[in-house]
Amino acid sequence: MISINLWDVVHVPFDVVRDGYRQLRKALFTQPRPSGEYFVVDRPVEEIEAELGEYSFAPNWEFSYHKRGEVMNLARVVHERNTADGTTYRWWQTHLRGWRNDDGQIELHAHWELEPTENGNPHIDGVGFDFDRGMSTLRSFLDEAGIEYERTTIEPKNADS
Repeated sequence: MISINLWDVVHVPFDVVRDGYRQLRKALFTQPRPSGEYFVVDRPVEEIEAELGEYSFAPNWEFSYHKRGEVMNLARVVHERNTADGTTYRWWQTHLRGWRNDDGQIELHAHWELEPTENGNPHIDGVGFDFDRGMSTLRSFLDEAGIEYERTTIEPKNADS
């Protein structure tokens, strides 16, 4: 019997598939930028991603709504038993997004939520969503990484620009 490795014969253009999916997500699943507290960092996106990547933050474009104008989308997934709305969930994430401001700085906004691939509908329904915990977690990692930041507030009228 002949043994054939399918991947030696079929070459799937994963980069093209991923990029196409991201464009589809932008077209169908776009929401306005959230208002509220942000941490402003004066570093390039790649540098922030690399620093936070040392703390297990990873790209998260495929599993989230597109927020207009965002230049960074990371998540840090953890296994933690928490009960929300009477149900115990085990997989959660700190979800971090970033936007470039007019001065070229990156405005970071984070929240804590159910991890979407393990908790599809409850995630979409906002079960366990916690903005304060997300910002607190982000602050602790920025501090630990030695990334300087300033706090600012993005008002609702400016949030969608």
